Amino acid sequence: MFCSTKHFFSLEGIDGSGKTTQLELLANALEAKGYKVVKFREPGGSIISEQIRSLLLDRTFKGKMDNTTELLLYNAARAQVISEVILPALQDGNIVLADRFAFSTLAYQGYGRNLSLKKVNELSAITCENCFPELTIILDIDAKESKIRRSKRAGTPDRLEAEADSFFTKVQEGYRQIAKDYPDSVALFNALLPKEEIHEKILSAVLSKLNN
Repeated sequence: MFCSTKHFFSLEGIDGSGKTTQLELLANALEAKGYKVVKFREPGGSIISEQIRSLLLDRTFKGKMDNTTELLLYNAARAQVISEVILPALQDGNIVLADRFAFSTLAYQGYGRNLSLKKVNELSAITCENCFPELTIILDIDAKESKIRRSKRAGTPDRLEAEADSFFTKVQEGYRQIAKDYPDSVALFNALLPKEEIHEKILSAVLSKLNN
């Protein structure tokens, strides 16, 4: 149902999957090959979107924020970054790399929060219109490994990171289903492989799209 946008790629996965590290490695590798790269995180990427991020991840709202409110806020942040960052960057000939995008909302709010998948997808279609990654990389780990990796991080977990293991299990099951539902635009990689091996797989998949 989504119309993909050339030169737009996203990395997905539950917390601790290594997607942020892999995005940096990918950006560096592409720049070394002469590509111009613009990267951002979700929610965020613009002043307005970062303000929404602060609201979404504020731990004081744990157990208080309505699931539909959460869904709408993620899409509001996404609409702003599409308008302000993604489309201008693509028009200028850049490759755009997103640390999460709309499939994150489908996984977390659809599968994780048990919201209607149909409604989540309909809202994403309104928010993104024709701006959707031509390839989404999902880094696959289970909730147990996610918890181990998150426990090694400094600082207090944010509102989403503080969710129960059962929540992350549902989210990861959602990601696996997304990979099955969108095989032409989603690649699922084992996040337990060595970092360098994962990077090579991601870079190969992205270059294959760029060279088509």
